[in-house]
Amino acid sequence: MKLFDKTTNWPRYIIQWGVILFILILFFYPQLFSIATPDFEAYCPFGGMQALGSYLLSQALSCTMTSAQIVMGVVLFIGVLLFSKLFCSFICPIGTVSEWLGTIGDKFNIRYTIKGVADKALRSLKYILLFITVYYTLQSNELFCKKFDPYYALASGFDTDVVLLYAIISIAVAILGSIFIRLFWCKYLCPLGAISNIFKFSVFFVATLGIYLILLSFGVEISYVWPLAIASAGGYIIELMGQKSRFFPIAKITRSTTSCTDCQLCTINCPQGIDVAAVETVKDVDCNLCGDCLTACPVNNTLTINKKKSPKWLPVVALVVLATVGIILGNVWEVPTIDLKWGETEEIANARVFSQSGLKNIKCYGSSMAFANKMKTVDGVYGVATFVKHHRVKLYYDTEKLNEEKIQELLFTPQKAPIKALKKGIQTVYGVSVKLENFFDSYDFYYLNTLLRQETNAVGMLSEYACPVIVKIYFPSEIKDKDKLISILESETLTYKIKDNETTVDLNYKVAEKPDYFTISRKEYIALLFTPYQKSFNHKSNYSDDVIKDYVFTLGKNSKLRKRFSYLVSHLSNDDGIVEFKTLLDTNYNEIATISYVDTITSLENIKNEILSDTLTITFSNGQKKKVKNMFDFKEAVKREKNNYTNQ
Repeated sequence: MKLFDKTTNWPRYIIQWGVILFILILFFYPQLFSIATPDFEAYCPFGGMQALGSYLLSQALSCTMTSAQIVMGVVLFIGVLLFSKLFCSFICPIGTVSEWLGTIGDKFNIRYTIKGVADKALRSLKYILLFITVYYTLQSNELFCKKFDPYYALASGFDTDVVLLYAIISIAVAILGSIFIRLFWCKYLCPLGAISNIFKFSVFFVATLGIYLILLSFGVEISYVWPLAIASAGGYIIELMGQKSRFFPIAKITRSTTSCTDCQLCTINCPQGIDVAAVETVKDVDCNLCGDCLTACPVNNTLTINKKKSPKWLPVVALVVLATVGIILGNVWEVPTIDLKWGETEEIANARVFSQSGLKNIKCYGSSMAFANKMKTVDGVYGVATFVKHHRVKLYYDTEKLNEEKIQELLFTPQKAPIKALKKGIQTVYGVSVKLENFFDSYDFYYLNTLLRQETNAVGMLSEYACPVIVKIYFPSEIKDKDKLISILESETLTYKIKDNETTVDLNYKVAEKPDYFTISRKEYIALLFTPYQKSFNHKSNYSDDVIKDYVFTLGKNSKLRKRFSYLVSHLSNDDGIVEFKTLLDTNYNEIATISYVDTITSLENIKNEILSDTLTITFSNGQKKKVKNMFDFKEAVKREKNNYTNQ
């Protein structure tokens, strides 16, 4: 069979191959789209329907859900009403691969179509799976379908969201089922197919949803489980009552009985196994308007859509238009990740809205909730909405208590961090103070720190709130090419690696005013960049000062392991007598550590044994304990600071 033969539905094949090719490119070459980790369900309409339900229920959108998904879910609903299940017939990779695998079964004459009671019983499975999937999604605010979806499992390389056992079973069933049984996954297991069928029975669906919303409006407390169960069970029952959709979709395949030659080619070529030649109007719920029967028919205008002399490629045009509208709307319209209001009704009504974009730390549901919890502590802030796609926030605030400048200050967190180690012998440090526009949060600080590490010999930096933000950068030698430094600071992008993944981010910082250059001493620099660490535990406040003693020692090279101090603290806390670990600078600007302990419960010897242990015993938040190799080397410090403790 030639691809562009007039009896071949070549537009559908091109779209199917195009989708598969795009997925493969996204899997093997994501950098072509300037992304490090592609989202293989970014435009999944089933994920969109789940996301919409979750958002309406909790007013929050989790990290695995996107506005684009919601838009595609709505487009799916409209598309099913107008043109049937076009997504299933043209785009769905599982449907495409199932059709391809089915040709293997046909070639060896081992594929058959289930009929009768068995067919009707098996159709219940997709509605059961629909109920389970949507129920657990609404319960957890995460897309439950990712745990078992065979497409997502393979496309994502078995991402952490995937439950391996579920995925393996799904993949095996989809592959084997497609070879031996006509479209087994699509007909009997696909929850997207189930919800699409429910949309076809739109009168029932709208009535169920409408009654539920009316009951809620009258104050009746009724769980979403009931309409979900009724929709799932009702969809299955209606499908059993003849597998016909009376009113929808509006576009249906129609057959002219006067010109039909009864060649049966339409029935033979139907991927769903529908007996098209036996009916005047195809109302079978499995019909997804793929158009294969239209192109297979040898007699002009015998098979048409709604008895109109419409072009056979009308389904393709409808698909392209719907998909294009969905993608455009999904990229320009954004649902708030969270939209929380805790003020009184009158306070919210009189509140002013402050909006700020460019906050790169607003990147997911978790960071949005952390931001909201921080804002709840601010007197005068009555609500927060976040938009992670554009890193934007909206705050509802009282103008009598706050103003925009004060809010901007609240959003900003001053930071300081080294870039490279300051070599010994350098006694003078050269600094530059610049005001940077488009510099907002901790991610900007991290990106600029990384950029300076790549492009300069800078040793440290800090940020201070101002409008624009003040950034001070420190160098071990005099800055000779000042114009080049400004050019680096105004770099449009930054490319860096995390493990083996290369990431490129937009920067677009602008130097607002002429920089100020200055010098400070080595000691001043060390004191300026030093950040003390302090962690109390084992109910330190319950003990009086006279029973607490301090063991003090120099950290030396161990100070480089600052990010692992939490491991050491967790290990020390296993001794009930140890109550605090902290660091500070001594008079010579060396970092020292202090371990506070209750001398009636533990001893100095026990503390030394703990920090010199070959392993550290870590306790995780769930209570689980694990031993890890001790990454700290305190042998020299203990030897040098022998018996170095004092009363607090």
